[in-house]
Amino acid sequence: MGTMTSPTGGRLHPGAWLLVAVVVLTLTGCGLKQSTSDTNQDASSTGSSSEDPAATDPGTEDLTAIPTFEHDAALDRHLASATAAALEWQSDAVLHYVSVELPASLARDSGNEVYVFGSEQDAANWWTYSLSQATEKFVRAIIPKADFLGDQVIPISTQYWKMNFAEALQLAEANGGADFRARQPGTRATLFLSQRAPRGWLWWTVEYKAPSGELFTLLVNPNRGEVIDESGAELAPPTTDAPDETVSS
Repeated sequence: MGTMTSPTGGRLHPGAWLLVAVVVLTLTGCGLKQSTSDTNQDASSTGSSSEDPAATDPGTEDLTAIPTFEHDAALDRHLASATAAALEWQSDAVLHYVSVELPASLARDSGNEVYVFGSEQDAANWWTYSLSQATEKFVRAIIPKADFLGDQVIPISTQYWKMNFAEALQLAEANGGADFRARQPGTRATLFLSQRAPRGWLWWTVEYKAPSGELFTLLVNPNRGEVIDESGAELAPPTTDAPDETVSS
């Protein structure tokens, strides 16, 4: 217990927690000092030049109740910015992994997003773009694959990414997540988008972590909308009649 789910269905390397901690400290303005030499995160930080009052003051609306389509425009913008920056790093950069870390309040625009790209031109490293939903300030970092995620994470099949994190969260909440949070006050939720077991499909992994360290994990398919547990047992049927994902052998 107390370890993060990996994109391939196991448990993440401890370095994943380090990345989350660094992202949170940096994006919340805690003055994290970056080393220019003895570091395995060759990072550069850049802030958004505009200060939108609505962006700097996270709303009190609960993500479990608001219409999920209201997130689409901001998320499309964030992905476009991350992709454009990744292509400046390497011309063949491809998205492999996405995470959204949420506070216990699940308040709107209060999370931190991380987009992870890989490149055949730099096969030893991941390139990450971490962004605060509240401020839209971001941090870019190059991280050795040996320290974060490993080297078995395959590119995301974006044609099957038809559901944003808020919709995945709401489906998880309806299938045990809300009950877990009610029993464990202070529980935080983190969502990971990756190709993983079972079936090698694209899944939103919704991981709830209580202050005690107890975990509750559900998988939501962003193509069909079905909800399963980590063993593959179906908890809720598909919400659409979209065809099954085709996985290359």
